[in-house]
Amino acid sequence: MLENIKLSFQSIFSHKMRSTLTMLGVIIGIAAIIAIVSMIQGQSEVLKSNIIGLGNNTIQVSYEDMMEGGEGDYWGGDTYISAPPVTEETLDMIKSDPLVDTIALFHKSWNATAYHELNFAYPESYAVDSTYFDMYPVEILEGRMLREDELNTMSQLIMINEDARTELFDGGEAIGKTIDLGGIPFKVAGVFTDMKMDNDSFYFDDWTEPKIFMSKMIWPLIEGFDAPTQILVKAVSPDAIQEAGELTASYLNSDLPSYETANYRIPDLQSIAEDLEAANRTFALLLGGIASISLLVGGIGVMNIMLVSVTERTREIGIKKALGAKRYMILMQFLTEAIVLTSVGGALGVLLGIGAAKIVSNIMNMPFYISITAVVGALVFSMLVGVIFGLLPSIKASKLQPVDALKYE
Repeated sequence: MLENIKLSFQSIFSHKMRSTLTMLGVIIGIAAIIAIVSMIQGQSEVLKSNIIGLGNNTIQVSYEDMMEGGEGDYWGGDTYISAPPVTEETLDMIKSDPLVDTIALFHKSWNATAYHELNFAYPESYAVDSTYFDMYPVEILEGRMLREDELNTMSQLIMINEDARTELFDGGEAIGKTIDLGGIPFKVAGVFTDMKMDNDSFYFDDWTEPKIFMSKMIWPLIEGFDAPTQILVKAVSPDAIQEAGELTASYLNSDLPSYETANYRIPDLQSIAEDLEAANRTFALLLGGIASISLLVGGIGVMNIMLVSVTERTREIGIKKALGAKRYMILMQFLTEAIVLTSVGGALGVLLGIGAAKIVSNIMNMPFYISITAVVGALVFSMLVGVIFGLLPSIKASKLQPVDALKYE
C-alpha cells in the first residue's frame, strides 16, 4: 500500500498541470461545502443570539401572575403584582452558576407621565444599576452618564434619550433642566442613544419612543411601592440561554412564599431555537447538494484522467503482468492513485473553504465557526469520489492482457 501511495505521488508530480486541473473540481466542491456549512453555522449563532437572546445571549426573567394576569402581563387584575426583594444569597447562587455570565436587576414601567412646562411624554422608565449598562451600553450625546454612586442612592438625576428630549424639550437644550415624573422632580444629567449588540459588537440604534434611566433606589417613590424586580441574565453562550434562564427562575422562585399566585418565568425559547436549527439544516443540505454537483464534475474529471493514464501506461502494465503482477495489484495501484488524487484535492479544498469562510465572516461581521464533522465528512467524501470514479479505469487496467499490453505502441 505504501509503495502504491509513493507511486501515486510520483505520478501526480510528474504531471503537475494535468493533476491540478483534474483536482480543481474536487477542490472547488469541497471548499464550497466547508464554506457554506461554516457560514450557515455562524449565521445560525447570530440568529439565535439576536432572536432568542436579545442580541446579547440574554434572556429576561419576569415576575408574572399565574392566575389573573396573562403571560408577559405584570398586572394581576386591577392590582400590580408585588414580589419580595431578591436576597443577596440568591443573587450569589445565580452569579456562581457556570451557565451564567452576568446578571442585571432592574425595574421597568410605562405608567408615569413626564412633564416639562407645557410638554409631556409617556416614557419607558427604567430603574437600573451600573450592571445594566455593562450588558446594554449607551452612547452619551450630551451631558454625562449616571455614576455608580448615584445609581446606588436615591439620586434625582436621570438620563433621557433623544425621543424624550424631542417631546419634553422640543429637541432643545435638556441638560440641567427639571422634569416631573410621577410627581417627583428630576434633573437631566445626560442625553443618550442606545447601543445594540450584533455579532459580539455594538452599534447605535435610536429608539422610537421616549426612554428614561434612573436609580433603582428611588423607584418606590415613582411607583408608590416596590415593584417586582426584573432580571436580565446573560448566558455564557447562545446554546445556554434557555437553561440559564430556567435555573435563574428556579433560584428566584425558591425564595417565594408558598401562597404566592405569581412566580418568575421566562419565555419558551427552546421551540424557537429548534425551528431555527431545523430551517438552517434544510438550507445547509440544499446548498450542500448544489455544491456537491461540482464534486460530481470533479469525479468525472478524475475518471477521465485515470483512463488517459491507463492508456499511457499500457506497456508498463504489460511488463508488470509479465513479471508476475496479479490483477488486484494493478487494480490497487490505479485505484490508490485515484484516491490520492482526490484526497489531495479534498485537503486543499478544506483549506480553501476555511479561508473563504474566514474572509466572509470578517466581511459580514459574523462569528467564524468551523464544523469538524463537515471537515472530516468532506475528506471522506473526497476519498469516496476517488474510489467510485477511479474504479472503472482501475478495472480496465487490471484486465489488460500482458501480450496485448506489450504490443501496444
